[in-house]
Amino acid sequence: MAEYINYDAWIERYKTFIASNPAFASQLESYLRWISYITAGRFEHSPIISELIYSASSLLGLVNDTILRKAANIPLHVNTSVESLQRCLAILEYTEVFLEIASSRLGGPSIRWIVITVIQLIKTALHLVLLLRFDQGIQKCPAVSPLNRRRDLSQLQNRNKKENGHNSNEKTNCTPMEVTFSLKRSGRTIRTLAAAPPLSKRTWKLPESEKQPKNTPKIHFPPTSLEGQQFAAELLHLMRPMTHLATMGLYGTDSWKPWIVALGMDVSSLHLLRENEQLNHAEQLELTRRALMLVMFLLRSPFYDRFSREKILQILSSIARNIPVMKLFMYPLMEYLPEWQKSYFHTWVL
Repeated sequence: MAEYINYDAWIERYKTFIASNPAFASQLESYLRWISYITAGRFEHSPIISELIYSASSLLGLVNDTILRKAANIPLHVNTSVESLQRCLAILEYTEVFLEIASSRLGGPSIRWIVITVIQLIKTALHLVLLLRFDQGIQKCPAVSPLNRRRDLSQLQNRNKKENGHNSNEKTNCTPMEVTFSLKRSGRTIRTLAAAPPLSKRTWKLPESEKQPKNTPKIHFPPTSLEGQQFAAELLHLMRPMTHLATMGLYGTDSWKPWIVALGMDVSSLHLLRENEQLNHAEQLELTRRALMLVMFLLRSPFYDRFSREKILQILSSIARNIPVMKLFMYPLMEYLPEWQKSYFHTWVL
């Protein structure tokens, strides 16, 4: 009889390990991303393999962030339903390119368009539920912002240090060094001589005490409620992928009409949303990202096919000729650029 494997125990071990070693989690995700870059264009099925590895690294990052958020008691959102919907959106965002490439290679163009349409219908429905049902305002991309592990996990790291220090103190039976003490008469807190830094680095500020409460990072910004024109503008942005696909179905993939409609919807939405001066910092960053993404219309067909492709190839070729070291990077980029343009610069992906 085959030996029973306790998967729950392994999952708990993994959670404990990641919570104690967030730096290892970041390194593992980075290694997977670099492997996906290296394998791109190396063999026949490299686009599928490369995108599979990249999607796996993104999903692993999402899982690790979830573990670290729970360990540090940093909620993704105050509403668990919103949190679940955002995670579903993030999973679709991280895997949609892989699913598109795989369906195109395995099933042909017709299966590819079916997969694209189904994914965008689900994404649009989830976005609309977040906007209409839960009043989440401006939708961010990615739906779940990656955890800033250096900044946001200070609380978890301090907790691990305290636990390790507590365990070591129990083993060695020694007490930690006091860095400050209070005068009996005045009650004034001053630094001990043992904790004094070198003379060149001394200041009038007291050393940070572990007993003092630390300010926890503000991870969740309450969404700004949208009304009137701003609500219509966000709705316009959310409906843009499906509108673009619908116009492509009506006028063809080589027509200028889908490109112009998508660009017009993006510019109109940004113009209206910029008029709202009550947006929080996270929402302002999202609008900045959307403004920068307008540059991607230069890399989208039919504009790319008729105008920007030759210019971009000329620039890359000039860099490769004039800077010898850049040959190692520019020529593979020029060879793989058509594949990237077909996969990563669609309106419904970005």
